[in-house]
Amino acid sequence: MSGFLGMMFTGGGGSTPAVTPSAYIAYGGATTSKRITVYPWNSTSGFGTAFTTPSVTAEVHEVSFVTDNSNISASTWVAPYLNVWQWSGLGFGTKYADPASQLNPASNGPTGYTWTNNLNAILTVNNNVPSYPQAWAWSTASGFGSKYANGSLLTSGNTPRGITLNADSSQVAFQIFSSGGTPGNPAAPAIALYPWSGGFGTRYASPSSLPAGYPLGEIAISFNKVTNDLICGTNTAPFLYAYPVTSAGFGTKYSNPSVALSTAVNSLKFSGDGATIATVNLGSPTVNAYQWGAGFGTKYANPVSAPAYAFSMDWSSTSNAIATGQKNANPYTAVFAWTSGGFGAKYSDPGTFPGTASYVSFANQSR
Repeated sequence: MSGFLGMMFTGGGGSTPAVTPSAYIAYGGATTSKRITVYPWNSTSGFGTAFTTPSVTAEVHEVSFVTDNSNISASTWVAPYLNVWQWSGLGFGTKYADPASQLNPASNGPTGYTWTNNLNAILTVNNNVPSYPQAWAWSTASGFGSKYANGSLLTSGNTPRGITLNADSSQVAFQIFSSGGTPGNPAAPAIALYPWSGGFGTRYASPSSLPAGYPLGEIAISFNKVTNDLICGTNTAPFLYAYPVTSAGFGTKYSNPSVALSTAVNSLKFSGDGATIATVNLGSPTVNAYQWGAGFGTKYANPVSAPAYAFSMDWSSTSNAIATGQKNANPYTAVFAWTSGGFGAKYSDPGTFPGTASYVSFANQSR
């Protein structure tokens, strides 16, 4: 594994919470009557009956629960940008008041967001340019608190497309819609990393070998919560770019996988146990997975009955299922069982489909 296992974290995010099985699965999309769709989830029986959902005024991009399922949240590209509701086994509860200080600059709203593990802050970045890392204090009892000072300039020339936080909430990474750039050039870094400890610290130097191309989907960047490795996906071969990360920043880029992807990455994520990296792609094969351990390992056989197109994906909290979502045509969702041997059978589709699935998210886990 990477050198992270021997390092001491210095961040203020708290310890990683105990993992409990995902109890719900949520989809966000553009369909007016179904901008959020949430189902109970059971790893044996699959989808339950969809919950009644609140009205949302614009297309939902990201939707997610927090680790203890005390709230569910959704982002849009119009004010108030970040929407958070209380959550219980009965479904949606009261909506929290919007933050007193909004995104600034707002541009087109947030591009991705993530919660610290102890749920004391929510981090995001404004879409379009200029872009800055932004964050608010958070309390489950009272909701949004004061807005933190923006981090240093993320990009002045290319829009950000994703955000990911490491296991102890001490480092946050961003992906930028960029065709590359020069290391250290804030206008086009392709990937950027900041320390987090109750505020954004000084941005780390860019990696010496930058990703080529740019991300196509909403979220194509992920921290490995076990090894602290960082990976992003793009539209340019070899499509996957992975790095070890320590308290000093980026290490040397990992070697490319021996069995390469053949099409652009729309979304990707490490499994919660750190043993697998899975991707969904623009073309066939649309769902892919590799073993992971100090770099890319063996590529797993592709799933049977994979969707013709996949835009978003997520692992269940216990890494025993992979969900995909697509936004162009029904069926909008496909969920596969997962074991140490790879992909299992596809779960039956839900009784009623979600709206277009720009984003899919299992419950009971951090983002």
